[in-house]
Amino acid sequence: MISLFKKLFLVIVINYIDRNIFSLLSEYFLIFPLTFLAFIYYVYKSDKNVGAFESFSIGIFVDLISDTYFGLNAIIFSLTTYFINLNSNTFKLFSYLQICLFFGLSASAYVGFSQLILNIYNFSYLTLFLSLIANIVFCFLIAFISSYFPKKINMRV
Repeated sequence: MISLFKKLFLVIVINYIDRNIFSLLSEYFLIFPLTFLAFIYYVYKSDKNVGAFESFSIGIFVDLISDTYFGLNAIIFSLTTYFINLNSNTFKLFSYLQICLFFGLSASAYVGFSQLILNIYNFSYLTLFLSLIANIVFCFLIAFISSYFPKKINMRV
């Protein structure tokens, strides 16, 4: 039960950061779906397969706390979870480059699908293309930082 509250708290914090970044970068036609990236990273790094109920529930919760259509994130989170669970053994063979490309392309697919639903009359290919480049660079940056910093620091008192 405590794990559930930690997950929901992290979703709230990441969604808050996501909204603030969106308000700053929307003038430059960039969208960083941090909530989506954090969720697919959680699914990717999870020791056990994340079930459909959990991904759908987190998606519905994200829909409730953000200003999107009810069910949009739930469907996208469920489909992405299914794809990651289906190819979990294949991802073990991939390099950081291929995984970063997958995360960046997935984030761009999320941006494209959500913008197609939310802004059907104002869909921008420029936003989609710039978000694709920025999301891939962002994923490479995160992978670069995580590979050069220690994963666990042993502090002995």
